[in-house]
Order: sequence, then structure tokens, then C-alpha cells
Amino acid sequence: MLTREDGALQAVRRRHELRVLEALVENGPRTRRELEEDTKLSRTTLSAIVGDLRQRGVLAESVKEHYGEGRNGRPTKVLTLDPTAGAAVGIELGRARISVTVAGFDGSSVAHELLDIDPAMELAAKVSRAVGIVRSLVDSGVVRGDSILGIGVGVASRHADPASLADDDTRQSDPQGASFEELRLLLDAPLLWDNNIRLAAMAESARYALASEDLLYVVLSTGISCSVVVKGSPLRGGNGLAGELGHTSVDFEGKPCWCGGVGCLESYLGVANVLAEAAARGGSFASIAALAAAADDGDEVALGVIAWAGTLLGRAMATAAMIVDPSRVVVAGELSQCGDRLLEPVRAALAARQLNIGNRSTVVGMGASAPSSGSDGAALMALRHWALDSV
Repeated sequence: MLTREDGALQAVRRRHELRVLEALVENGPRTRRELEEDTKLSRTTLSAIVGDLRQRGVLAESVKEHYGEGRNGRPTKVLTLDPTAGAAVGIELGRARISVTVAGFDGSSVAHELLDIDPAMELAAKVSRAVGIVRSLVDSGVVRGDSILGIGVGVASRHADPASLADDDTRQSDPQGASFEELRLLLDAPLLWDNNIRLAAMAESARYALASEDLLYVVLSTGISCSVVVKGSPLRGGNGLAGELGHTSVDFEGKPCWCGGVGCLESYLGVANVLAEAAARGGSFASIAALAAAADDGDEVALGVIAWAGTLLGRAMATAAMIVDPSRVVVAGELSQCGDRLLEPVRAALAARQLNIGNRSTVVGMGASAPSSGSDGAALMALRHWALDSV
């Protein structure tokens, strides 16, 4: 029978384990000395924790390819999370694409599947197609059902209730228009879901090791989507609706938006609206890629439209930056093909809004063109939620 003192010691040991695991999740492979610095644990305590986690198959130790300084330098041993200790399935139910990611316990990619779909497809039908993809991965042996620790799902145009963010003692509320029960039953694993762009932002933050930064992630595509990541965690807001940059007004006397607002950024910078603006100026471009290529060739209409788009984006970004104060802004989506021509007005707008109450520096750049970002982020969130609880 455990005494109160035994229980307290177990709680302390568990906190130490979590510090080690979280350091490896955040930083990747680490030497024991680096883990001492990361966790502030004594060498003796760290050695005991690492030894136990290795015995349980959670950690692996290997020799780095490079050696220490000097001809007789000794090989450097590094500790990593063992990817075979478990896995997570991430799914993005996007507007025009379904993406599935299987990620190992250490966050490494095990499998990716992409399927283009009709943008008019209902959410329930998207779920059925995703279930079919996952079932084929199970049937082919790519996914072992008993190894899945959790499932993450990113849903376009849906935001999770901040009071119900994951399956725990009770099930997370499913999004309006679909049920995830078939997924839960297929993999016999708990599930969480959130907005797909919010989860893609998590993948972007992890991809560039931005856990210590505040990130404003903006996707310019059919619509305008945005998410804020604060010190490695998504900002959802009190109602789960944080990040709707597309419905920031950039022209108070502008065109009406479907949301009920006036002059919303999305009314101007959705892909169709940008191409319509080009047509109104006398240019005919079949796609944003064609518009960007024409700008590279010096086409005046294309150059003018991109400058116009960048100016409007800069207005919205400057407003958002006043509130969020991000250390980094990442722009992704189809309009990101316009490159620095689109971003220079944004940088100028942010620079013009410097305050005299403290230094402010914001890096503005393009995001990775990864079609699986949403499902990668969904798998990452599932690992974060359930992987540490499994050891």
C-alpha cells in the first residue's frame, strides 16, 4: 500500500520524466549534458530517469556521426525519443484536400496520404473519405492500430469549443455537420479536433523550432485564414474564434463581406478577388502562379495588383501586430507565390507602426509549401496531448 510520502515521491519523479520528455520533444536529439541544462536536473537524477525510460523502450541512445574536437575525440552519444514507442494519426479535412499523416512517437513522419476533393463536398463525406484512407493504411500494415496513442483532426471553417478540446473522461464535442465516431472505433484511440489552419500553424512552429517565439501564421488562399501560436501553444480566444484576420476591415467604405462586415480583407485578397482585380485593371491571369510569373517578367498590371494586395495585407497585419506583437509573421497559401513583392509592403507597414514605448522587431517571411501541414500539425497535437501520458 502506498503511503502519502510514496505518492509524493512518485509525483516528483513523474514531473522529472515529463521535463526530460518535453525537452526532447521541443529540441530533438540531445546529449545528457544538454538535457541537464534543459531540465535543470542533477546528473544523478537525470541518469536514473533516462535509464528507466530506456528500459521501458521510450528513449533510444545512439552515437552522433560527428566526433568531438581533436583527432582522438570520443564519439558523442545522443538521446532521442524512440519512434516505435507509439504513433499518432493526423487528418486535415480541408476545403479541397484531405491529408493524412502518421507520426512516430518522436514526431518523425511514418506516412503521408493526400487526396484532392470537390470543394463542395460536405464535411460528413470528407470524414468518410478520411476513414477509408486510414483503413487502407491499417489493412496494408502501415499503421498498427494498437500503436496509435491518439488522433488529431483539422477541420476547415470549424473552430473547437475551448471548453471541449479533446477526448478525456468525456468525448470532445464533434463539429457541426459530422461525427468522428467511426475514426475513434477504427483506431480504438482518443481524438481531438480544431481548426485546420490553427493546427498547420503548430506544424510551422515546430518545423522551424519556434517554440520560444510568438508566431502569426497567415494563409492567403480561397479565403484568408490566420492563427496565433504563443510560446508553442495555439491561441484560441474565449470563444475559440481567435485569428480571423480575414475579417479585419481594411476599407471602412469598402465592399460588403459575407460575414456582415464591410471592407474585410478576405473580400479583397481571396484568390478569386485578386484575379478579378487584375481583370478590372486589364490583365487576364488564369491563376496566382500565372500572375506571379507575369510580375517576374515585368508585367505592369501584375506588379500593380501584387503591390495593391501587399498594401491591404500590410494594413491588416499592422493592426494585428499592435494587439499580438508577434516575433515572427509567416505567410503561406497561394498568394505566397508572389514572394517578397507581396511581403515588402507588409514589412513597411509594420516598420511604420513602431512605438516609442519599447523596441519591437518582427521577422516577416514565407511559410513552407507543405500540403500536409494541417495533418502534420494535427498529429503533433495528438502526440503532445497523449504521448507523454503513455509512458
